[in-house]
Amino acid sequence: MIKTKPRVLQPNWHVPNNIHALVTTCSEDFNLALHVNDEPDRVMQNRDIINSITPNPPLWLNQTHSTTVIDWSKKSYQLVDADAAITTKSQQVCVVMTADCLPILLTNIKGEFVAAIHAGWRGLNDGIISNTITSLNNFTTQDMLAFIGPAICSDCFEIGHEVYEAFINKNAADTKFFVQSAVNEQKFFADLRGIAQQQLEELGLLPRNIFNSQICTKCLDEWFFSYRGNPHTGRFATLIWMD
Repeated sequence: MIKTKPRVLQPNWHVPNNIHALVTTCSEDFNLALHVNDEPDRVMQNRDIINSITPNPPLWLNQTHSTTVIDWSKKSYQLVDADAAITTKSQQVCVVMTADCLPILLTNIKGEFVAAIHAGWRGLNDGIISNTITSLNNFTTQDMLAFIGPAICSDCFEIGHEVYEAFINKNAADTKFFVQSAVNEQKFFADLRGIAQQQLEELGLLPRNIFNSQICTKCLDEWFFSYRGNPHTGRFATLIWMD
């Protein structure tokens, strides 16, 4: 048993040796977001710790639950509104911050690119994964590898009927990812992780190349920040880069 929670974990996926990825935890209030009413100096100190681990400072996105994808290898950015970042350049660190939403990492079997995706239910339904894969159209999807990181599980993610309808109206096959509440028929429990897995497969990724952490942020809120567990919470980061 781990007695002291580490600040940084490594994803459990099989990638080329030149690909590196990290998932931070909430250990020692290791919040990395500036928009959650935390002390800016403390957040920047936490980001400095990340900078000491990664080859270069990450590109922190201003995430807005959009479907915007930026290609960092084609243009320089400081702070940009986007919910996914890709690059084909080495030592550019892509990162997304979450606290129940899905963090998804992408690369391929040759280690030719990396991508980080922030997929809340809105982005997931609107096509953030599809937009990211489309932005990587120079690469074969069957050669891609995906990691679905810690996020809220279906037993913990209760949503309203309007969210259920938003998904079903776009894809009736998503019905299997929703379970109606036994207490309130207008409420459902949603399996965002399953929806993301299905979308990745429909886009051409092979099931064996999709690594699903199956870690729930709300169930393990002593390890990860969880918005459903506490709306006044921080954000943990999921990062990826290549040598």
